[in-house]
Parts: sequence; C-alpha cells; structure tokens
Amino acid sequence: MPFLRKYLILCLLLPVVLFCHTKSYAQSLLDKKVSINVTRKPVKEVLNSISEQGDFYFSYISTTIKNDSIISVSVRNRSVRQVLETIFGDKCQYKEIDNHIIIQPSAKEKWYAISGYVTDRLTGMGISDVSVFERQTLASTLTAADGHFKLLIRESERYPMAKVTVSMGSFYEDTTMLFAQGYDQQLSISLPHADHPLQEVEINTYSGVERSWLGKHLFSTKLRKQSANLGKFFCDKPIQLSLTPGLGSHGKLSGQVVNSFSFNALGGYAAGVNGFEIGGLFNIDKKNVKYVQVAGLFNVVSGNTEGVQIAGITNRVNDSMNGLQISGIHSRIKGSVRGMTVAGIKSYVDGNYTGFQLSGIANTIENEHKDTIGMKGFQLAGIKNKTYGNVEGVQMAGLINVTKGDVNGVQACVLVNRAKKVKGVQIGFINIADTVDGYSIGFINIIRKGYHTLCLSSNEVFNTNISFLGGNKKLYGIYTFGINLNRDKKAWGLGYGIGTQRRISDRVSFLAELTTVAMNTADTTTPSIIKLRTGFIFGITKKISVHIGPSVSLGAPFTKPYTKGYQTLSPDNAMYEIYRGNNVASWVGWQAGINIF
Repeated sequence: MPFLRKYLILCLLLPVVLFCHTKSYAQSLLDKKVSINVTRKPVKEVLNSISEQGDFYFSYISTTIKNDSIISVSVRNRSVRQVLETIFGDKCQYKEIDNHIIIQPSAKEKWYAISGYVTDRLTGMGISDVSVFERQTLASTLTAADGHFKLLIRESERYPMAKVTVSMGSFYEDTTMLFAQGYDQQLSISLPHADHPLQEVEINTYSGVERSWLGKHLFSTKLRKQSANLGKFFCDKPIQLSLTPGLGSHGKLSGQVVNSFSFNALGGYAAGVNGFEIGGLFNIDKKNVKYVQVAGLFNVVSGNTEGVQIAGITNRVNDSMNGLQISGIHSRIKGSVRGMTVAGIKSYVDGNYTGFQLSGIANTIENEHKDTIGMKGFQLAGIKNKTYGNVEGVQMAGLINVTKGDVNGVQACVLVNRAKKVKGVQIGFINIADTVDGYSIGFINIIRKGYHTLCLSSNEVFNTNISFLGGNKKLYGIYTFGINLNRDKKAWGLGYGIGTQRRISDRVSFLAELTTVAMNTADTTTPSIIKLRTGFIFGITKKISVHIGPSVSLGAPFTKPYTKGYQTLSPDNAMYEIYRGNNVASWVGWQAGINIF
C-alpha cells in the first residue's frame, strides 16, 4: 500500500514537472531575466556575463560591435532585450536562432534612383521644368534645361511597385509608368503634345495662391512650377509635418496633398485640409479647408472654409466661409458667408452674408447682385458698416451705416444712416433714404419720397412762425423759428420737435406734435418752452392744407419779472393758465397755420 500511494503521487506530479520544464524551454531568450552591475568593463565581458546567466550564446560580427569598448551598466531583474537596448540603443537589432542571440546592425533606409531624359516626341528636344514624381511616396523632381532628371525613391514594403508620372500641365499628355524597386534604372521618355491644350487657369482652378504676391515671395520657383504642372493631380494623406512650404514630409508636392492633420512649424502649404491644421506663422491651402485652421499670422484658402478659422493678423478665403472666423486685424472672404466673422479692424466680404459680422472699425459686404440680400443677420462695427445689397436684420455702427439697397429691420448709429427703402427703424443724427415704411428717428431726416412741408403759423407765444417738416407722416422732424412782431411783446425763438399724422379721410388728418423752443427776450436767462399740440389738417389742394388745434405748454425757468415791452413766459393771450410759479409756468394755448407743399 505505501508503494501504491507513492506511485499515485508521482503520476500526479509528473505532468506538472513536464509542463514547467516545457514552459521554461519555450521562453524567448530575449525575455529571460538577468541582473548586471559593472563599471567600466569591456563590452565582450558584459555580454559573456549576460549569456552565462541566460544559458545561451551571443553571435555577432566584430565590425558591428567593438569588443574592447568600455561601458558601465547597472540593472536588476530586467529582460535580456532591455539590457541590450540599454547598451546599444537603436543601433542594433536582435534575432534568436536555436540557443543563440544574433546581434546585427539596425536596418538602414534603402534608396534607388530612376533617371533619364524627357523629350518632345515631335522635335526630339529635351523639355525643361517637367514634373517627374512618384504618386505613392510623393518623391518628386523637375527636369533640367536639357530634359535630364534623377528621381530618388525610398524602398518601401508598403509600395512594392513605384508609380512614376511625368506631367507638363496642359501642354503634353501625362505619362505614368510602373517600376520594380530595389535598383537604379534609366530610361528615356518622349511626351506627345496634348490634343486640345487648355489655358492654365482652366486646368488649374486652385493655382491662384502661386500667382499671388504671397505665393511669389513664400514659394520657391520649383514649388510653383510643380504646382502649375500638376493641376490635375491631388491625393489624400493623413499627416503633414513641415518647416516651411516645400520643406516637409510631402516635399515639393505638398501643394497637391489634402491632409487630415497638418502641423507646420513656421508655415505650411497644402492642397487642403480635412481635419486640423496649425501653423506657427501661416497656412496656405489651394483647395478647401475643414474643420479647424489656426495660424500665428495668417491663413490663405483658395477654396471653401468650413468650421473654425483663427489667425493673429488676417484670414483670406477665396470662396465661401461656413462657420466661425476670427482675425486679429483683417478678414477677406470673396464668396458668401454663413456664420460669424470677427475682425480687429476690418471685415470684407464680396458675396452674401448670413449671420453675425463684427469688426472694431469697419464692415463691408460688396455682393455682386445689389438687388438681392447682402446681409441677413447682425452687422456691428466700431465706426462704419457698408453693404451694397439689401439688409435684413440689424445694422449698427459707431458713426456711419451705408446700405446701397433696402433695409428691413433696424439701422442705427451715432452720425449718419443711409439706405434706399427702409422698412423698420432708422436711428441716427442724420437719416437718409428714398422711402421709409416705418420710422426715421434723428435730428435730420432726409426722405426723398417722404413728407416735406413748409409751414406758416401763429400761436399764443409767437405770432409769426416758419417751420420745415421733413420725414414721413408716421414720424417727421420739425425745425421751427418763431418771432413776435408785436412791439409790446417782443420775443423770438428757435426750436426742434417731432410729429406724426394719421389719416381720417381723403382730405382730413389728425396730427400730434411735440416741440421745444429756446425763447429769447430781454431777460438774461433763456427759458425753454415745451409744447404738445394736437389738431386737424384739412387739405385744400394737392399741395396746400391748413391746420388748427389746441396745445399744452410748459415753460421754465425765469428768475425775475420780464422787462416791459417783452413777451412773458406765460403769455397774456393764452386760453387758460394752468400754473404759474416762481420758475415754472404752464398753460393751454393754440396754433393755426397753412402748409405748403
């Protein structure tokens, strides 16, 4: 029985022992744990110590590792791989064969060259400035004056075949060839003329940035020539890293690549962005940009911009903008806008605008179709707004609003408002319009097709008044001069007021007017008379009418009795004196007169 018990225990333990042994044997040599603590010892001695602890052997070529190199290493319970990386860094790579670890130098990038000549098929002459590029790795070059080129391409496991294209814009037919990688190759290429050559502007819609002032100063000649040649070639890449235009991960073909993310240390140049782009100084894109673009100085986009665009100085979009744009100084959008733009000094839009336009100094919307809506939303400027089309919404400026079209909403500023037809409210010191279907509130209202009347009248204070009424019948301004020609009640005054009229019948209207007049008499003070009057206007002819009605007046102040022969503050011929105090008087009076025009 004791023997049987021992046999059963041995049967149970044997599989466990075998499993542990197999696991230990199957463990990677590079994953074995070792400890080393040496100071200024030769590499060979350190490697021998590691191999003894791990029970394996190192194999290497003496030209790869110098055995007599002195090193110091102190690690505890680390894998063999970690110790080797501590000693050699990224200079070596390691492979396991049986019970050996082979140390080899790290693989280096391998390059090969495709070179030759590009000639005209008809003349046989070499063609200069022809773009030769590999479509996958974006390696590129230009032919020399005699047509010679040399294109360096890096070997890649991802792209086993090189796709090389030769292009000269619209003048020659493009030619694309496939090449096996790994060795230098030479060839001669003759380009046929294009059957129907097109103008550069037609084949390359987005070449404007190269021809602009910025393009000429920021892009090299080779970069601009590549872009002109490759107007029909664009591709997508996930990331661009660049220092300046043409000096980055996409080389001279950066202007043909649409990136998901673009990071530009100083400035970047790309075909477009579909994600995020940031530039230390600037970003320039030939096509569209979305969704975020940020630059320290300026952004230039030849296509559309959608999303958020921020620049320290200026943003320029040659097509439409949809989203939020913030510019430290200036903004220029040549297409339409739907969203919000903010500029420190000036915001300029060539197309229509829907949203909120804000600037510290001036906003301008110069849409081509002046009979359409130029601005729909809110326009706010520190000094001046100018819109060539119609405005629907609110237009506010510190000094001046100018709308070449109509305003349907509110137009308000301190100094001058100008528009064609106003359907809403104008508020300013001077309001100018052709017609107003609403209210013009200001000291001077010039409505070309509005209400303009010269009024001759008399009242209980001044027996002779000349007034001009201007605006429209809903709300008009009153500019009046009054004088009392009676020798016993001498006085004169200047005043301003507002009035409104409501039509009762074809020839009868009800009026209400509120005026204030500075009254001058022999007294050293200049009292003011506030007068509210109502009444009716009766049309006599198309241009002549008469009016009559009562008024209520409030006069103040006066500090002493008036000199004999001058008008008193509360006139004797008032219909009824409501109150007379030391400094204030109030009474019921009248006015009657004739309106001409």
